[in-house]
Amino acid sequence: MTMHEDFLGNHSHSPAAQAFHRTSISGQPAEVKAKLIHNVRRNSKRYGVLTSSHILTVIAQDLPANFHCPLLESISHDPLCSDIRTLVTKSGQLFFYSIAHMSIEDAATKGQLEEVKLAMAERIRRDSRIATALTPLNAMFALFPEITQVKVCAMLNEMQTQAHYRDIKTVSSTSGELYLYCDAHVTEKYASMLARSAVSDACQTIVDTVREESRLYPKPTKVSAFTSQVYGIPPTTLQPCIVRVLNATEYADIRKLVHPETESEYLYSNLHMTEEQAVALMKWLEEGRQPST
Repeated sequence: MTMHEDFLGNHSHSPAAQAFHRTSISGQPAEVKAKLIHNVRRNSKRYGVLTSSHILTVIAQDLPANFHCPLLESISHDPLCSDIRTLVTKSGQLFFYSIAHMSIEDAATKGQLEEVKLAMAERIRRDSRIATALTPLNAMFALFPEITQVKVCAMLNEMQTQAHYRDIKTVSSTSGELYLYCDAHVTEKYASMLARSAVSDACQTIVDTVREESRLYPKPTKVSAFTSQVYGIPPTTLQPCIVRVLNATEYADIRKLVHPETESEYLYSNLHMTEEQAVALMKWLEEGRQPST
């Protein structure tokens, strides 16, 4: 959608608009206008990206907010800016681009991706604000399963460079698992603590499950089961957690078994099972034959 009067409303006759037009040929408003046009063209040509209207909060921060619409109207009426177009997304986000360097179709596609970015940011901000919780990277993959994980990561990287997403931060756990949070609601220090506790929670889940299955059934627990949707422990977090559990004195009852043929890993608790029982049951589970008694 190109700039038009309907978007700008009836601001052209406002005192702010009249004041802008009186000063637009020189001074700060003209400088802001030149910067905006330069950024839009550069972003379209060099980087192939849309320019968010949030850029005005940076380059026009010393101008009153009611100067923004007259400024945009001035661009729409300037023949030297005839290549500048606007795009409004479904959520109402406003973007600029230069038709000299980006087609209307390409801009529309990029606008759809900007909607995805906004949805991801809103999810992260909501998790931080309401639950004071980190948002796992896997949650972003689940939010948009139709988009490849590589593309989701690329968009998150782009968000790190966009001013209107500067509140979205990342933090990694000791196992390398990536989390996101909004620093308007969660401090960097608290986010680091939450990332550490996420690993600790996974370790406790593993221990509690192994002890329970060793006591109730009894049977050893296959390690790969913890990456299923039931437990939701990411593969990158699982192995560091297993190492931590096996090396922790408070979990000294947890033992590890490896099947000699399939190399599948199992855990059991020697509080409830002997090693001989665990090995026999592991073989039965892997090979499908009843353990000898």
